[in-house]
Order: sequence, then C-alpha cells, then structure tokens
Amino acid sequence: MVPMLPSVKTIFQIIICLVILALGGTALQPLSDRLVTAESAANLRGLSSTLLPSRDALAEHLSFFLLGGLRSLAAEIMVLDATTAWAKRNWPLAERRWQMVTTLNPERQNYWVNAARDMAVNAAAHAINDERLDDRERVSLSRSYFERGVRFLRDGITHHPDSVLLYINLGDTYADLNRFPSFAQAAEAYHRAVQLGASGLYRRQEFYNLCRIRGREREAWALGRELYENPAQRVPSLLCLLFVLQQKLDVLPEQRLSPERLFGSAEKARRDLARFQNNSLRFPVQGIKEYLNAFPGSIVEPGCACTTQIDASLRASNA
Repeated sequence: MVPMLPSVKTIFQIIICLVILALGGTALQPLSDRLVTAESAANLRGLSSTLLPSRDALAEHLSFFLLGGLRSLAAEIMVLDATTAWAKRNWPLAERRWQMVTTLNPERQNYWVNAARDMAVNAAAHAINDERLDDRERVSLSRSYFERGVRFLRDGITHHPDSVLLYINLGDTYADLNRFPSFAQAAEAYHRAVQLGASGLYRRQEFYNLCRIRGREREAWALGRELYENPAQRVPSLLCLLFVLQQKLDVLPEQRLSPERLFGSAEKARRDLARFQNNSLRFPVQGIKEYLNAFPGSIVEPGCACTTQIDASLRASNA
C-alpha cells in the first residue's frame, strides 16, 4: 500500500512549529500559557499542572505541537526523551515522560507496555541494587516503581478494556519472581487474557500461578486436569504439578493419574520428578520426596547440577 503523504496543512503546521522552536525560550512562555487553556478544553489527562512543569523546557517546546494538533508527533518526541532518561537512569524523568506520552497518545497500546516495563522492571531493578541506599530504602523504592509500572498497565486497560496485550503484560508483571509477585493477580490477568482470545499457553500460565496459591489447589487441579486432556499442553512442569496436587489434595485413587500415565513410564516419572523437586520457581513439591524414596538408589541426587537445567526448562515452558 502506498503511504499517504501529509497534507499541505500538516506540512505548514510542522514548519511553523519548527520555526517557533528555533526561536528559543524567550518566546515560549506566553504561548505555553495558552496550552493550559487548550488542555482544559481538550480534557487531556493532567498535562497542565502535573506533566508540564513551568521549568520543563521540552514540555514547553512541545506545547506548540499540541496547539497545532500534532499530538502523535509530540508523543514520539517524548518517547525519545524517555529513552534518554532510561539510559541515564533518571527514573523520575522517565516516568514523567511516559505519563506525557500515554496522555498525548493513549491509543498506542505499546506505549503503556513500554512505560510499565520501564518502571516495574528497569527502575525497580535499579532501585533494589542501588548501593547508596540501605536495605529498607531499596525495597521501598523498588516496590514504589513496581507499583507505578502496574498503574500504567491498569490505566492502559481503562483505555483498552479488551486488550489481550495489556492483560498478558499485567500477568507477566505480577508473576515476575524477581520483583513483587502476586500470584492471584497474575492468575486473574491471564484468565482475562484467555477470555479475550489469548492462546492456550496463557491458560497454562494461569494454572502455574494457581498452583502457588495456598487454598486454591482444588481450582488448580481442575484446571490442570482440563489442560492435560490436550496433548500439546503436557509439558514436564504441568505433569509434575499434577502429580504434586494429587498428593496435596489426597485425590481418590480412581480419579488419580498414575505416574506411568502422566509421564509415559515409571523411569521417566522418577527422572522428571527428581529434577522438579529442586526447582526455585516456588512451585509446590509435596509428595515427591516420599515417592522417590520408595525407589532405592535415586536417579538424581538432591542439589545436583540438574536444578539449573530444570529451572531453565520450566521457565521456557512458562514463556
């Protein structure tokens, strides 16, 4: 498809904006004041008082893009500045820029995703490793950035209530073991994503998170049993968790899946379960040790190098 060329009017607006920007700061303040009125009339989300501080030169410059009706172009410029803030680890500025970006162009779902990642992942990780802070300050600041990232996603969902992309990212954020996981919130987000049309992979993600929640084992078992009926879903992590849930729930013998049926053979069951019992993904392991102890000469000794291997394979199957 041949791209549409900008209209003469749009080209004229861009030229006027660039000329004004070239004039420097002295000519900016009177016109910047006009943005406050324009913002109120357009009902933009909090740009005037919160996102366009009087000493924010870039924001003042971009006032003219807004007045000229070039909000998408202004948002793209703000994305570049947010990237610069990320490179400099200036997280307060990065947050402000992403707030402006998502205000200027809330229709771009990727803006919400990138803003959330910058806060919940990048800023939170930087804070938790900031040696200038004590342990309490690190955790507090990291959690604060994490929550701001979540807020971006939830605000995005307010604009896009049927967005599979935003619900998946919300689930991934809550399920991140390296941050501040909430398995119940993650399961809920993945469940909603599947309702909206996400692939069955995210149904399995819902199952994984339910397995980690005390008191919801019965719900997890029912979902896992449903997933098991689809051969494409029978990855090692799901099979091991079904085995564990059977033990925890004391499932009736006639309703159980035998290790041989689950894994294909008793030997494979022992091998996979021996690896799984050393996982570091906060999955339950009840009943595995007792099962393995029934077989003299365990195939895999606890603490062996396969722990890393099984974690890697589990993470891959969770992706």
